[in-house]
Amino acid sequence: MGTGSSDSMASLAEVWRSAAVRAEVRDFFLAQREVIDASVRRSRPLCLAAGGCCNFEQHGHLLYVSGLEAAFTVLRLSALHGMEISQAEIAAARARGDCPYLARGLCSAHAERPLGCRIFFCDPSAQTWQSQLYESTHKEVQGLHARLELPYRYMEWREALRCVLE
Repeated sequence: MGTGSSDSMASLAEVWRSAAVRAEVRDFFLAQREVIDASVRRSRPLCLAAGGCCNFEQHGHLLYVSGLEAAFTVLRLSALHGMEISQAEIAAARARGDCPYLARGLCSAHAERPLGCRIFFCDPSAQTWQSQLYESTHKEVQGLHARLELPYRYMEWREALRCVLE
């Protein structure tokens, strides 16, 4: 993130949290999940459920989301699953180099995980379609922000969580 004052980021976070509860935002993200799920079913990538996708630094990748997607995810986890996350848990995950929702080697937020988590698999044969699907999904997310006239910021997952939970 690194841009803007904490006051302006807090204002952005409030805008995203307010928008994240709107029916059209919910419908958008649920529809995107369906598109992704259908593509994954067709492609049948290998998933060993070993948590490698959640161990960001260890496996040389990061997860990026828009501020709106982070707010949507956090609010759904809280409302539907009673899952709350603290700034301390986010900081601890950053220090470990993993996702704050990684618990005992598995994703504790699996049902509500971000779109990128739904797309990427460790399967080397899946690289081409994953990238194409991610790019098209990312464009759809940008389009949602534009249609709803919401500020768009593309941030690393833990930073986005930190921001929307301030």
